[in-house]
Amino acid sequence: MHFFGAGVIDQIVLSAANFLAGLLMIRRTSDVAYGQFVLAQSAILLLVSAQASWLTGPLSIVVPKKTPSNKAHAIGTMRVSQAKFLRRLGVALLLATTAAWLIGILKPGIAFVTAGIMLACWAALQREYLRSALIMHTRPRQLLQSDVVYAACLIIGVLGTTYWPSWSGILAIGALVMAARIAAAVSYRTLGADPGWAAGDAKPLWQEIRQIGIWATVGSVTYWIFAQSYNYILASRFDLTAVASVNAARLLLTPIFVFTIGVNNVLITSTAKWLAAVGLTKTLRRLLLVLLSITALDLIYLVFLWSIRGWLIASVLHKTITDRDTLLLLWASIALIFLPREILQAVLFASGRVKSMTWVIGVSALVSLSLTWYGIGRWGTASVLIGQIAGESVNVLVLAGMLWRLLRVKGPVPPSYKSGDIPTTSS
Repeated sequence: MHFFGAGVIDQIVLSAANFLAGLLMIRRTSDVAYGQFVLAQSAILLLVSAQASWLTGPLSIVVPKKTPSNKAHAIGTMRVSQAKFLRRLGVALLLATTAAWLIGILKPGIAFVTAGIMLACWAALQREYLRSALIMHTRPRQLLQSDVVYAACLIIGVLGTTYWPSWSGILAIGALVMAARIAAAVSYRTLGADPGWAAGDAKPLWQEIRQIGIWATVGSVTYWIFAQSYNYILASRFDLTAVASVNAARLLLTPIFVFTIGVNNVLITSTAKWLAAVGLTKTLRRLLLVLLSITALDLIYLVFLWSIRGWLIASVLHKTITDRDTLLLLWASIALIFLPREILQAVLFASGRVKSMTWVIGVSALVSLSLTWYGIGRWGTASVLIGQIAGESVNVLVLAGMLWRLLRVKGPVPPSYKSGDIPTTSS
């Protein structure tokens, strides 16, 4: 409970900050400004997920096997390598955006927002690497301190931007940059004091983790395509007002997503330990208890939310949401599917079935996007959520089938990850 609690508390801090930032943008800015802010957050989520799969996830598998001095050396070496790569890539992308603006491919406003999103992603990736370094060094208290700093800076920054309505969208993206840079500086100083920073040749480390991250990266990016790209589909097929409406409805489901993501942060590690200690059957019993307990809490919250939905949207969000009830019911369905999918993934991840799971995610993405594009003309903005429900349902059913097959054979051997199978978490 202590282990799960630490992950949940940290996620509550981050999600509460994102919730308050979103609430401020909804109440005090235009739909266009809020839509720009949401697009920036979606881009950050994609790249952070990709980095976790390609770099920090594999590194967290390799690093624990090393001595403390070699562990610190590996983390410091990869930090330098990551920073150098991001610096070069960021400069190239900013130059490309500037060139597209100068020759008329991008309008000035779009180019400005695009450049801001690139800077926000750059800052977020550096911060996330340092957060992962704190986790690998087992520093939960320092991690929480850094995230509290990030949360405070983000809320203050977004609040300040709302006083300039004409520029609030791009300024809110700037607040994402500022908060990430300040929190990264706190983490960097903490790790610099103990165990200190060291660096060396990164090539051997990249060779060690490259094969580990291939399938993980493919899986995480593919999952983002059908679980998060809906914002870009809405922006391209409708407008930023549609983006704002769908995300405003999702904002009311934040407590459910917060709790699930907080549990997921430690779920894979706990599942791997349980499999090694007590076997698959007892592990599944424990996970079933987790599933039933959290689902009961989710249902209680959903009933409460439904009873006061009108007041929340009118008085708290100060917003009118088209197809309000439909969007809330669809988001509630996604939230309830989210948890069992995470638990199934945790068991299969810990059993080394990541390559197979990547193909499952690909099929789910195909189902989701196909239904979304087919249904846009018929269901409007709701089609992106209907497609997501279909994709998640396929995902859960196939994962359940994989787990059933696993139960029918002899208990799984703890994975060595030599073949590149590591967790590719969607969150």
